[in-house]
Amino acid sequence: MEFSHFRGKRPPRFVNTAERELAELLDGAGLPWEYEPHTFPLAHDEDGRLLEAVTPDFYLPDAGLYIECTEMRPQLAHRKRRKLRKLRALYGEVVTLVGRREFQQLREKYGQASGSRNAHALGSSGNGAGPILDTTNSRSSSSTSEPADGGGPSRSTSA
Repeated sequence: MEFSHFRGKRPPRFVNTAERELAELLDGAGLPWEYEPHTFPLAHDEDGRLLEAVTPDFYLPDAGLYIECTEMRPQLAHRKRRKLRKLRALYGEVVTLVGRREFQQLREKYGQASGSRNAHALGSSGNGAGPILDTTNSRSSSSTSEPADGGGPSRSTSA
């Protein structure tokens, strides 16, 4: 599938089907998006080597909003939520976490089959209406720190 609203420099290489599914949802909604454009360092050792970082899955440039998606069991998402809290504390960036339950709600609302692993282009099934997503920017405006630019897709150093 070619994405018409993708704003990155290189075609996205999704790590899992949940990321592709969310990309299709964003694209179908007509929202400009980037895939993993920034990596935020969270911890360094005494020699300055990076110990921990987080790279949110999506960035909506028009809204200034980061989105992280996961379909891992909620009990296993603790480490991811901890990293997102640390990101907010260090950089003032709020990342919206879309988990299993939210994915199921999106599938139901926008016409995808329950638990679908083969995401379809929006508008090809379901109610025929394109999604309307709230992209209100809820970032803290008190941060002046800039994120480290990953220079393209990058993965965090720990899950």
